[in-house]
Amino acid sequence: MSRLPTGVLPRIDRKRTRDLARVGLQTGAAVTLVYVVMRWYGIDHLSWAIISALFSIRLASDSTVSVGVYRVVAALIGTALGLATVVLLADVLPARWQILASVVVASVVANLMTTLWPNLNYIAVAAAVVAVNANAEIMTSLERALAIMIGSVGAALASAVVWPESARSRATRNIAYALNDCRRLVDASLSGLAGADAEDTRRIDEDFQRHIGTAREITGDARFKRGLEGGHSLAQGLVAIERLWHATIVLDRAAEERRSSFRHEDVAGGHLRIDRIREEVAGFLGDLVAHLEGRTAEPPKARPVVHRLCEAEDALRHSKTETALTEDADRERAVSALRFAVDELRKNIVEIADLVAPGREALRRGELDGGRRASPDRAA
Repeated sequence: MSRLPTGVLPRIDRKRTRDLARVGLQTGAAVTLVYVVMRWYGIDHLSWAIISALFSIRLASDSTVSVGVYRVVAALIGTALGLATVVLLADVLPARWQILASVVVASVVANLMTTLWPNLNYIAVAAAVVAVNANAEIMTSLERALAIMIGSVGAALASAVVWPESARSRATRNIAYALNDCRRLVDASLSGLAGADAEDTRRIDEDFQRHIGTAREITGDARFKRGLEGGHSLAQGLVAIERLWHATIVLDRAAEERRSSFRHEDVAGGHLRIDRIREEVAGFLGDLVAHLEGRTAEPPKARPVVHRLCEAEDALRHSKTETALTEDADRERAVSALRFAVDELRKNIVEIADLVAPGREALRRGELDGGRRASPDRAA
C-alpha cells in the first residue's frame, strides 16, 4: 500500500484538535436546530436548509454571523431575480425556450451582481434554482428561499451560543503562536551559536508559516472588534510579526553560516554574553505570548531586552574587526552579519512592544543612549 507524500495530510496537534471539536459541536447544534424548526413548522426543502447551515459554519463566530446575514439577503435578492426573469420572459419566448432563457439571463445578471458585491455570491445560486424550476409555483420558490434563510440563521445562532470564538480572538491566538515560533527560533539560533544543542529550525519555520497564514486568513473576517489591545489593527500586528520573523531568520543565518568563524571568547561569557542575550529575548517573547493568550494581565517590559541588544550591538561595533585591519575576513563578515541581525531584532522588538502598549515606554535607541550606563534591572 503506497503512502501519501509528506504534507498531504495536515498535522493534527492540540491547537487543531480544539478547532475541530468546536466546529463539530457547532455543526451538530446548527443541523439539529434547523431540523427541529423545519419539522415543527412543516416547511419543505429540509435538504436546502441543512446545506445552507453547513456552508455557513465558519471557525469564527462573527464570520458565521456575517455569512448568515449575507446569505439571507442574497437568498431574497436571488429569489426575486429568478422570479422576475421567469415572469418577464414568459410572454416573450416560446415555451420550449423559456427555461433556457430564464436560466441564462438570471445567471448572467446574478454573476454581474456578485462581481460587484462578492459577499452576496449566493444570489447566483438562488436565482438559477428558481429559473431552472420555472414551472414551479411561486410559493415553492419562496419556501425554498425561506429554507435557505432558516439554515443560515440556525448556523449563526449555533455559532454564537455553542463555544463562541470571535475572529479577533482566533487571530490574536495565532499571532501568539507565531510569536512563540519567533522565540523558539531565537533560542535555537543563539543556543547553537553558544555551542549548545538547538531545536530543528525547519520544524519551527513550518509552524510559523502555518500560524501566520491562519492569522492572515482570519483577520479579514473580524467584525466585532478588529484591533489589538494597544489599539492597533490586527493587520498591523501581522506585519510587525512577519518583520520580527525576518529579523530572526537573519539572526539564524548569521549564527549558522558564521558559527565556526567566532572565537570561543567572543560567545562564551565574553563581551557578547550570548547566553544572557538569548535569555532576555526569549524571556520577553515568552512573556508577551503569555500576555496575548490571557495568562498575564500586563504586557512585559521591553526596556531590559532592548537595552541588552543595544549593548550587544555596541560590543560588536567595537570589536577588533571593526577598529583595525585584520586578515581574518571570515570572522569580520561574521561579526558584521551578527551585528546587523541584532540591530534588526532590536528594532522589531521595539515595534512589537509599541503595538501591544503604545507610548508606554521610551524604547527608541536615541532615548536609551542617555541611560546606557544604567543596569537593565534598574531600567525595568
